[in-house]
Parts: sequence; C-alpha cells; structure tokens
Amino acid sequence: MESQIENTSGGDLEVMYFASLNDFMNYIDNQIKSLEETINLIDKNIAQIEPRLAGFQSLLNIIKRLVGNENIMLTPAIEVTGLKIIIDPKPIDEYDVLKESIDSMKDKLTVLRKVRELIRAITSSTKLDVPVLVQVRAGVPIKMLIGVSK
Repeated sequence: MESQIENTSGGDLEVMYFASLNDFMNYIDNQIKSLEETINLIDKNIAQIEPRLAGFQSLLNIIKRLVGNENIMLTPAIEVTGLKIIIDPKPIDEYDVLKESIDSMKDKLTVLRKVRELIRAITSSTKLDVPVLVQVRAGVPIKMLIGVSK
C-alpha cells in the first residue's frame, strides 16, 4: 500500500493519518534517525563550548569574589511575545540552551523508541495492513487508532 501521511495541526496537538502500521513504523524510524543525528550534532557543539565555559565560569567566580555576589547582569535579554532574544550570548547562555534542548530530545528519543517497539510487536503478531490515525503532541504519539476510515 502506498504511503499516505496527512498532517492536521491545531495547537500543540496534531493528527496524522497513515495508510498502514508499516507506514507509521517507517515514520517513527525516520523521526528516531533524525533525532539521533541532531543529538550527535548538539553533543559536538557542547564539547566545543565546554572549554570556553570553564574559562568563563572561572572569570565569573573571580569577579564575584572581587565585587561581591550581587546580581551581575551577564547577558541582556529582550523578551518579545514570549520569545527571549539574547544578543552576543556568553558561553553559559549557549551551553544552557543546548543542554536543556538535548535533555528534552533524549527524553523524546526514549519515548519514540518505546513506541517503535510497540508498533513492531503489533505488526509482527497481527499482520494488519489497515489505516492508522495517530494523535501527536510535540512530536510524540499519544493516541493511535487502528483501522480507521478516512
């Protein structure tokens, strides 16, 4: 059966239609592969930032000892409609964004791998070749309806 994926968005929930469970499995495999590649790239970026970060934190500790521990404004940030804009970020800003993002991506990767194993078990035991509707939140499947009409 030809792959047929339709995506309908609304807020942070999305609905995706797949022609079969195998098509859904292929979609999950592609998501996992893409996420793994992105995580590897971010890991490399973090490794490049860490030496600068260590030097920056040493310098910051010296300044805090000399000046005191009052709030030192390191990076001016502007927030516009919920988007935080940082101009000329310090190494700590860069590291924090990358670290927070990679942790979230690793969590998502773990969930997608579990979903893949579930789909693999269903397809290998049932041999179903029916349409599938999947509800997704932030790229993670949260509901799957098997054998839906379209």
